Amino acid sequence: MAELTDSLTELLDGRADQIGRRIGADPDRTRSAIDAAVPALLAALSAEADEPGLKTAIRQDHDGSILDQLSGYLDGSAQLSPRTTNGAGILEHTLGDRQTEMAQALSAKSGLDLGSIMKLLPLLAPILMGMLGKKTGGASDGGGGGFGLDDLGDILGQEKASARQKNPDIGDILDSFAKPRRSGGSTSGGGGLLDSIGDMLGGDRSR
Repeated sequence: MAELTDSLTELLDGRADQIGRRIGADPDRTRSAIDAAVPALLAALSAEADEPGLKTAIRQDHDGSILDQLSGYLDGSAQLSPRTTNGAGILEHTLGDRQTEMAQALSAKSGLDLGSIMKLLPLLAPILMGMLGKKTGGASDGGGGGFGLDDLGDILGQEKASARQKNPDIGDILDSFAKPRRSGGSTSGGGGLLDSIGDMLGGDRSR
């Protein structure tokens, strides 16, 4: 059962009009793009699920508060930490130089133009991280949120498998981005793509 995918798509499909206005796109095509993008992004995150960097990012910066202020986040009025809302940073460290490739695949799937997809993905990424934070409670044992951070690998793997089964036409997208690459085309070494939390979400990468 793809609980995360189902929860996210239900939540976001209900906001398709607002999201469409934010990215300058038709609501119906926006909804179609959301339905394809959510499992694809979760599949990309599944490649990093066992790395300490993802767990630290969730624990420190993604407690689920973005979901409580979703309308404000989507219209830009919410008072949230820049580290929480840095969708571009999340995508950089999960997809690397493959962001455009994913956007092209999702555009072909949904019918939404490439420019709108490129606006949609960084808008969605912090929401996905917020849902992970809410479900885990930021704790190894789940903290009452549903499952624990130590279960991320299994949970995200199940999400990917369920999404692929229900949506075989996006199976290639899910498989393609299960092992994301950093900019320059090389895979991450050592601790994984999300180990450098400050670099990932801190905004000023020159420090």
